[in-house]
Amino acid sequence: MDKKIFKGKRIAITAHNLEQKEHRGIALFTKSLIRSLSKYGAEIYLITGIESKRLKIFNHKSINYQLEKELFLSDLYSTLKKGVNYREQFRLSNRYKFKLCINLLIDLISLYSNRNSFKYEFFNTKEHKNFINIVDSRLDYLNFVKGFIFVKNIFHISRLRSMRLLIKDPELNLKKIRINLIISTSPLSLKCNYSQNAEFLQFIHDAIPLQVTDHLESPFVFFNKLLDANKNSKCVYISKESKRIVGQILNIKNDKEPVIYPMPSLKVDKLEEAYNNNYFKSINRHFVLFISSIVESKRVEKAISYFKKSNLPKRNFVFCIAGKLHNTKYCSLIKDLCIDNKDILLLDYVNEFEKAWLFLNCSLLISTTSIEGFGIPLLDALSINLQALATSIPSHLEINDLKKNKSIKLINQNDSQEWIDWLNKTTIFDINNSKNKLKRIEFFKCFMDEYEEKTLIKISKFLM
Repeated sequence: MDKKIFKGKRIAITAHNLEQKEHRGIALFTKSLIRSLSKYGAEIYLITGIESKRLKIFNHKSINYQLEKELFLSDLYSTLKKGVNYREQFRLSNRYKFKLCINLLIDLISLYSNRNSFKYEFFNTKEHKNFINIVDSRLDYLNFVKGFIFVKNIFHISRLRSMRLLIKDPELNLKKIRINLIISTSPLSLKCNYSQNAEFLQFIHDAIPLQVTDHLESPFVFFNKLLDANKNSKCVYISKESKRIVGQILNIKNDKEPVIYPMPSLKVDKLEEAYNNNYFKSINRHFVLFISSIVESKRVEKAISYFKKSNLPKRNFVFCIAGKLHNTKYCSLIKDLCIDNKDILLLDYVNEFEKAWLFLNCSLLISTTSIEGFGIPLLDALSINLQALATSIPSHLEINDLKKNKSIKLINQNDSQEWIDWLNKTTIFDINNSKNKLKRIEFFKCFMDEYEEKTLIKISKFLM
């Protein structure tokens, strides 16, 4: 690949999933994309709907642009650091509901007066102290961001269209002279008009809200998001299976749409940092790792059952379960299954460094999920040549085909005895063996050099 193809290209990426309190799969995907594109010379701008609370107090005409920029970026930094749970706020606070409805009504009047096109404002991060050498692992992606494009309440208004409370799709028209490509890392009811505006590329991860019951996302709303994304933009899928499923659900021919696999969520700098730390949360035994959202489709209870029935506890193994424990019936069930069991550690949410340490030091990754758009934990395991046991679902088969080796074993979801038999065969990874850890890091570097280039070649075609 011509490494200069991204040099100086200005790429705008939606920050919706980065604004959330919990950074889950799509947020990790977005971070990795930002890092890789920046590495090859692209200038990254994040599209955000977060408004500065202090700027609302001032009359914009009464302050100079430099102060306006400082206030906006400082408040944005604080919000991104804490994160926002929009669903929870809307559910728990009537005051928040009222204020949001009033603000959206005002914004919709402004939108329609501007011919259904969003107004936007650029904010460059250059010389702003809060965006220089960020050390918080949650926000380290900001070191690769050149600026922000503020579009007030863009994601809320897009959702109103997905709910079919708006007649037309709102438009984000960023001219090519300012932005070369717009990327939405999850589907939005949004479009970009006219040939002089930047190309609009939307990533489709899965159709899980339409495939499982009791999902947080409304099936009706998510169906409309998929429909609008395919109607209004160029779409790419993160796996062949996601592409097939979405094509069937929408009853569309998407054979020609490309598949662009996501990057591993691990980072070499975090792996190297983890290499220099011997212990994390007092874990000083061999361990098996489960890392994912703790939701019913991940079938965490099966992984716990298989571990308990295997010989691993007798061999002094501990089972580490990393993932946010929400206030749900399913998470309560998982807690009950692990109560008073000293061989199982519920780690809750882990940050980027902690995740790198767990992958670098564990003996085996286990994934009992029943459905995935792709399966980032298994990709992470593959990227460092870590042993893994996972369900033989289509997306996992795709990951296994990326690099043929013997480190991944795929097993039928319901074959309990085979899961236990393979767990019994788990070989010990000595967390005190520095040479073996270095081998994993070197394997990761080689893997990423090849994998990253293939991914970016596909994205570069949208810049031509």
